[in-house]
Amino acid sequence: MLRTEPMQKVRLVCLGKDKDRVVTALHRFGMLDMRKSKLDLGNDAAPEYVGELSELIVRVGGALNLLEKKEIKPEKHMPMEQLIAEAKELGAIDEIYNANEKIREIGEGERLLSYAERIALSFMESGIDFSKLNTKHISIRGFEVDLDESEKLKADLKNAAHKAKISFYGTKGNGVALIASGPEENIDEFARNHKLKEFDFRSAYVEGTPEKMLKNVRSMKEENRKEAEKLRERLSALSEKYYSKLSNMKEMLQIEEERGSIREMFKKTEMLFVVEGWVPKKRMHELRHSIRKEIGERHYIEDMGSGDELAPTLISRPKLLRPFDYMVEFFSLPRSDEIDPTWIFIISFPIFYGLMISDVGYGIISFLFTIWIKRRTNPEGLVYNAASIWQISSIAAIVFGFITNQYLGLGINQYFTSLSILNWTTNITTILYITVIFGIAQVTAGLAFGFVNKYRRGHMKAAASKITSIILILSGFIAIGGGLFNAFGPVLTEACGIAAIISFVATMALSGSEAGEVPNLLTHILSYTRIMGFGLSSVMIAFLIDKAFTPTLNGGPLVFIVLLIPFMILHFLNMIVSIFEGILQGIRLNFVEFFTKFYEGGGIKFRPFSYKRVYTKE
Repeated sequence: MLRTEPMQKVRLVCLGKDKDRVVTALHRFGMLDMRKSKLDLGNDAAPEYVGELSELIVRVGGALNLLEKKEIKPEKHMPMEQLIAEAKELGAIDEIYNANEKIREIGEGERLLSYAERIALSFMESGIDFSKLNTKHISIRGFEVDLDESEKLKADLKNAAHKAKISFYGTKGNGVALIASGPEENIDEFARNHKLKEFDFRSAYVEGTPEKMLKNVRSMKEENRKEAEKLRERLSALSEKYYSKLSNMKEMLQIEEERGSIREMFKKTEMLFVVEGWVPKKRMHELRHSIRKEIGERHYIEDMGSGDELAPTLISRPKLLRPFDYMVEFFSLPRSDEIDPTWIFIISFPIFYGLMISDVGYGIISFLFTIWIKRRTNPEGLVYNAASIWQISSIAAIVFGFITNQYLGLGINQYFTSLSILNWTTNITTILYITVIFGIAQVTAGLAFGFVNKYRRGHMKAAASKITSIILILSGFIAIGGGLFNAFGPVLTEACGIAAIISFVATMALSGSEAGEVPNLLTHILSYTRIMGFGLSSVMIAFLIDKAFTPTLNGGPLVFIVLLIPFMILHFLNMIVSIFEGILQGIRLNFVEFFTKFYEGGGIKFRPFSYKRVYTKE
């Protein structure tokens, strides 16, 4: 439960003639994380066809992205030679690319045609011929202008370019202007000073009179529309016919490319090849069966142990709880040779969060909100996984809300049950004791895990310091409880006080580089009282909101509405603050107070040579 999957390193030796069949068997088995052997043998290489497969994957995948999604009918995996031949010879791929390129060109032309249409409509009143705008002695340029500023523009143009002439078109507000000028006159500076936007009369299709140009442009747009429609209909027909085939083909190509590329991890001789890697111990019999089924007894599998190499980390967890693995891995992946803290995180975080929120109403609202978040986020992303943890923790908030009789700050358990377990106002001392016990239990567990990790690695002094730290915590709290609160008898209190002093000195001596953390052991436990502190503050704020703004019909509907609005707003704000603190402090108590006692992380993720068929079949 507290360990990652036990791993076994193996060496597989086979005849060179069986290489393709062995690779296929290992790929299908999908649970061998390959490693390059350190044997003094030749390095194997990926076959030449792997490069060709990579190019075909890009080619087929690109064509597939241009088609409409259709139903995919699974096909049987083709032999590689046949697969490459069909992927190269399938003429539909070129047709798909050509049709899409023509649609793209039409779209680009449509943009230019629309621009020419706009110019024609803008200068319809001018009677200008765009084919005769520029001569050796004069050039005519068009600009967007504010017609309300026409007189000022005329005056400024006369000052800037005395011989230039400006003509305005339009009725009011936004309009256009034509400026005729000689080659020596600086119209550009005038346009910049007035922030005028110029029409590009050199753009495609801008020719002839506006009337003739408009007619031609609209005729061409209609022809383009019809051609684009035919091309889209053709692409739709190609999608219907080839989407399934190309999807299957792409998957087959990817599988074959992976099988060819993995050979770079092999060592070889003239007759043999060697494969090494990590496999889960519980799957060893399946590995042997897969190889034996493919090539019979023409192989040898050697158990290599682990040596000094760190095994990769594989974690098997029910799907519902995998978001907790995601969050721990986001912090750092557990090493395969240390205790996995995730199960403790799975249990403790919802409890800490639920006790700090302790409200059925807040729990239900946050639960519904997490559903909304998960429907709108990527299941592989941080937000989705954090929302999944929050969702589970919201259930704990509902449970603790019922236990402490909190429903948006109101107590209503008495209306349907006589059960009374905890009350934030009358049992605050009990809740304080509970949080301290949480702290002692989790910090002690962390130190015990640290002992196991250090002992397994042969760090005996560090392992012993974890034991003396546990003695320090337990004896120290008994001594404090007996000395300050008379919780224990004088003999036990005195004995534990002496034990605490001795264990403190021993821990400092044994801890080495970790000695600076020893004085923090007691403060880390006291940090768990923040569960009580934040929970109490949330409950008291909710109580005050209810006291001042609980809606009532005694004063009539208007008073009810006036009270309801601040009631909802203030409870919402209190809920947001409570949720934020609950999540933040729940994470802190686990990652700072608990993980630091034993957790190193930095594991190597288990990445088996595998594939997942979505469309095709063997």
